[in-house]
Amino acid sequence: MTESVQKAINDITSRSKVFPEEAFQTISKNREEAIPFLRAALEKAVAEKDKLDVQYQLHFYALFFLGEFQARECFPLIMEMASFPTDILDYLIGDTVTEGLPQILYHTYNGDLELLKKAIRNQESDEFARTGMLRVMGQLYLDGSLGKDEWEDFIREEAHGDERDDSYIYTGLADVICDCNMKDMLPEIRYLYERERIDESAIGRYDDCVDRMFRKNRDTYTSPIDAAKMLRGWAMFEEPKRDTMEKKSIDKLFKALEREYNAPEKTVKIGRNDPCPCGSGKKYKKCCLNKPKPETAAPESESEKEKWLKRYPAAAQEREEGRIYLEDYYDAGSIEIDKLLYLALKHRPAPIWSREPEEVKKNRVRAYLSEAFPKFISKAEQENVKTFQEYDDKFSIHYQCKEWLEVLLELAKEDGDDKLGGAVSACLARMDS
Repeated sequence: MTESVQKAINDITSRSKVFPEEAFQTISKNREEAIPFLRAALEKAVAEKDKLDVQYQLHFYALFFLGEFQARECFPLIMEMASFPTDILDYLIGDTVTEGLPQILYHTYNGDLELLKKAIRNQESDEFARTGMLRVMGQLYLDGSLGKDEWEDFIREEAHGDERDDSYIYTGLADVICDCNMKDMLPEIRYLYERERIDESAIGRYDDCVDRMFRKNRDTYTSPIDAAKMLRGWAMFEEPKRDTMEKKSIDKLFKALEREYNAPEKTVKIGRNDPCPCGSGKKYKKCCLNKPKPETAAPESESEKEKWLKRYPAAAQEREEGRIYLEDYYDAGSIEIDKLLYLALKHRPAPIWSREPEEVKKNRVRAYLSEAFPKFISKAEQENVKTFQEYDDKFSIHYQCKEWLEVLLELAKEDGDDKLGGAVSACLARMDS
């Protein structure tokens, strides 16, 4: 070993308050010389576990360098460390479990898929590390290194197997399914939600998963690892001087968010001699100007609808590679109904002081669901669908029939609308079999 590499290894062997920039540059330029020492550091940590000197740091840096060097011969050793119980793994590498380990495993993966599967199923291991391994499998699927059938079989086994206490694994499983744009696996996600195995605070509700399924997800693992770039800003090192504009930037972002949700609706004034917006072809003064407004007015303007449909999966007008679209799986009628349900039921985030009053929310939900109901009935009759299950399997997207019809029925009862309530009740009785 050259003197410069030896010095660099020595400089990163123990903890330091300042990031060892020069040592990192030297080691990055001397892969072959450095790998044996980096591997030895990992072996030492694996052997000593929580007895390792708390000031020893070489094994920690070694993980990132071996990922940067794509040292596949070290994959079994890294997996051995990654499979330790939580207390030991946390002692050895701390936040690396979530802030680097999945990328390191991906870039050192040696083709031993069974080792990955076995580690994921090991309930004695840290659940965050196992979830990271799930993400590695997902990336291997996206790369084409893992076959579709084998990946789907593994997902089903994990989703439908014996229930475990580690809900984070189930949450991670749903997350990875979305990242892989595996539309056919949405039933497995719903299955996990129905059994309350998913942490909604982590990934949202089922409809949030559907939204993500039809987005193009960023590829976060295939980019080469730069050990220095990944570690330079970690809190273990002395913080760089803070930008004096940081607080101003945060305040600006906060105010922009507030403006977005408090922005007044744009209104278009219709002149008496303008064409009537109803589409009749007559002038406004000769058509709808003096007509009485319908009993049930539109719940919100077209601009408001557009605002809240921004998160709805984009239409396939200009296709992007690596992305799936609703139109690939559902017809226009199904999407039209689903958009109404989305406007009614999708959670609308807003600052706490700007949230819509409960009564306003109920009126909005009732109006959109009431509009969706006859379209749903017509669709079911047109397609000769007899049960909710049959309709859900073919046409439901974000929400299943029974769940939103029960919401509509409850609102109809609250409003004393016997006609609507009776129609919904009859539908529930007829198709709920």
